[in-house]
Amino acid sequence: MPGDVTAQSFSSRKVCLSRAREHIANHAYAAAEQTLKRGAQQWNDLEFDPQWLTVSGHVAWRRERKREAVRLLRRAASDPEAHVEARFLLGRVLLDCGSFERAIVSLKMIADDENQLVPYRAHACSALCVAYAGMGLNKSSQDSIEKAASFALVSAQLLADEGYRLLRVGGFKEAEVQLAKALQIDATCEEAFARLSSALYIQGKLDSALEVLAYAIEQSSEYVPLYRLMGEVHVTRNKHREAAAFFRRGIEISPDGDGVDDLIYLQARALHRAGFSDQALVCFRELETARPRSDWLAEARARAASLSAARKGGRTRRLENFPRVLQRRSFCAPNTLANVLRYLGRPTQQEDVAARVMRSGSSHWPEVSDFAAIQKGVVSRVALGSLDLIREMIDKGVPVITSEYHGLAGHMLAIIGYDDTAEVVIAQDPNYIEPVEISFSQFEQSWQHDDRLCLLLVPESKSALLPAAVEPGKDTARGLVELLRLSQNNLGERTASEAARLHEAAPQLLTPLRVLAEVALAARASQELRGYCEAALKMRPGCFWAKRHLASVALISASDKNVSAEARAAMLAEAIDRFRKVRRDEPNDTFLLLTLAEILIGTGQKKRGLALLIQALEQDPQYRQCRLRLAQELAESDKDAAIWHARLLVEYDPGDSAAKELFKKLAGEGAVKEFEAAAKAAGKETPTAPAQPAPDGTPSSSEDEFEIEVDE
Repeated sequence: MPGDVTAQSFSSRKVCLSRAREHIANHAYAAAEQTLKRGAQQWNDLEFDPQWLTVSGHVAWRRERKREAVRLLRRAASDPEAHVEARFLLGRVLLDCGSFERAIVSLKMIADDENQLVPYRAHACSALCVAYAGMGLNKSSQDSIEKAASFALVSAQLLADEGYRLLRVGGFKEAEVQLAKALQIDATCEEAFARLSSALYIQGKLDSALEVLAYAIEQSSEYVPLYRLMGEVHVTRNKHREAAAFFRRGIEISPDGDGVDDLIYLQARALHRAGFSDQALVCFRELETARPRSDWLAEARARAASLSAARKGGRTRRLENFPRVLQRRSFCAPNTLANVLRYLGRPTQQEDVAARVMRSGSSHWPEVSDFAAIQKGVVSRVALGSLDLIREMIDKGVPVITSEYHGLAGHMLAIIGYDDTAEVVIAQDPNYIEPVEISFSQFEQSWQHDDRLCLLLVPESKSALLPAAVEPGKDTARGLVELLRLSQNNLGERTASEAARLHEAAPQLLTPLRVLAEVALAARASQELRGYCEAALKMRPGCFWAKRHLASVALISASDKNVSAEARAAMLAEAIDRFRKVRRDEPNDTFLLLTLAEILIGTGQKKRGLALLIQALEQDPQYRQCRLRLAQELAESDKDAAIWHARLLVEYDPGDSAAKELFKKLAGEGAVKEFEAAAKAAGKETPTAPAQPAPDGTPSSSEDEFEIEVDE
């Protein structure tokens, strides 16, 4: 193609930029980047030109270097002479990064400006639809796409954004229609291709997804998300060698892309499953050595160690035909239970299970085990798990329902296999279609939070497959479930007494100590709390909850009215230091961010505290407690921002009295009633969404993503 030819020099800056734009239009991003570099060599000051920055940011985005794209586009947008394109592209890149609220700030300025060009306003509205959908705001998302449609401008991008909204609310068939229309308008729209193939993939239409992806790659051979999707579909078809090739091609196209660590990990996993363990080991070690800041570092180290010392004759087992239904909203426990019951031949919907096991937006072990116990034709057993038990159950064809923890928050999944050679368990995580692999070491560390509790279900006719039943008074697993039931309802003397009894009967368990620590924390008994935490750390030095609660000891001590101001300041400084150290273990623990933010705000470090609140909301836009706290703090200094956050809270939950009160105080009672009615009307529509990462790579966000036995 003529657009793939890059000149050595250009007659003018305008010609250089035009040639780069031509390459972008032809999806020849490497050629566009080369053109821009040669232009910068020809004119030393070109890198300060807002047009050059805008085009460079566009190219960096398409080559998966999103952080670089944001930096370039921010520089371009800050120039008074910059075209609206710079701010529009900045908003789209921020969407792709999952920074929804920052994207909204940029895009609303365009959408609400009547002096801007109509195409940019219309597409800014459709991009806002994507942002609101990503945050789980059904009403705002629908309003935005309707506003985009009001401009009477039809484009592939508008339809692709509407398709995204439909995917987020679970309307896969409707999304297919919209995305197919988008490709009829523009057969090269990359977002439409990626989202359509994702919609097909989610529904299990693998052949159709492959056809769409093959055609998409012909049209846009340098768009990395297409190769990742192609690899994932091949993994689902058990074509691991082919999958590894597509992951590798994605790496080759953009070796410096922000998502290259994911691709290397996926390639390594595919190579191992294809039987190429040596090549897989090379990939895992590349993550170890060349990318020490990767989120996959701990997992890569564990996988590399296991492959390096691989035992001959290591067994691999995996349950076949286990259901792959994504969770809706925060239904990880209902989804997992429903999937297991389907596997047993008893069709069950996760919504029906949720109605029985969800309490205040989350699920807990007592409700989950109670639900399993009353299923007709099914025998259930609560047990304390082990890797040996997992192997035994999987060999017998029995899935193992359990939970993993990140910080103090849990997430339920079903273990459906294991691989002794790679030292991984294979789990059907309701957030993903394809089963995930978790190294033994990482899984056991996460599993210790509730002493490896697990739930086993089999048909009544196959009850002999389960471990032998234990007498009620000697059933430690059942005792833990009942202790958790008590602690859910009351952290008082009765709970403490039962926890102490269970600790004496089974001193190797951590859960009784954790409950005792929670009782002490609720009573602000710092010495008792310290003792329980230190005892837990002696048993397991890496125990997260013990380090987390131990950091609270200094905070409790600082609240003593008899402490001098100087001593209080020292205690608060110690608390901040301890919480920061704990945060290094779990940087994505949003509750920990809120706690640290509260301390900083309370000690006069308001700016730093607000930054942590914003960071927590970037990780979980539906963290209501955090958003309410931010709105309260902004009420004095930035009323418009406070109104914005209060409005979102009312949209998330029209029954939230604290949010409504704050919204009424800031915006007036009339505004509250009008918005509350609209939010309730929108809420009657299906507010659910696929829980795996969104089709274009944007991380999804759902309320209470981790929902088993949330302690705080």
